[in-house]
Amino acid sequence: MTKFRYWAAGLVVGALFAGAIGAVAQNVASTSPTAPTPAPRPQFFAGTVVELDANHIKVTRTLVGRPTESRSFVINPATKMNKNVIKVHSRVTVRYKRLPEGDLALEIQLRPVITPTPKV
Repeated sequence: MTKFRYWAAGLVVGALFAGAIGAVAQNVASTSPTAPTPAPRPQFFAGTVVELDANHIKVTRTLVGRPTESRSFVINPATKMNKNVIKVHSRVTVRYKRLPEGDLALEIQLRPVITPTPKV
C-alpha cells in the first residue's frame, strides 16, 4: 500500500508542476512583445557585366548544370565602386540588398582576371 501512496503523490505533484509550467509559459507568451523583423542581410552575386550605365548594372553568370542567370541592380551615389575600372565584360562581385523596389547594389568589386598558366 505504501508504494501506491508514493506513486499517487508523485502523480499529483507532477500534474501540479506541469500545470504551473503551462500557466507560466502561456503568461510569458501573452505578455512578450513581438520581435521586430530583422533588416534584410546583404547578399552577393558574382558574374560578368553585360550592361552598365549611371543608374543600373546588369550582371550575368553561368553555373555548370544550370541555365544562365542574370540580374539587374540599381546603382545610387552611396554604392561603393571604382567607376574607372568597371566596364562591360568585367568580372565583378556585387554585394546587394533586396528591397521592394528592386535589388540595390551596395558595393561592386572587380574580380581578378584568371589567366591559365602554360603547361611545361
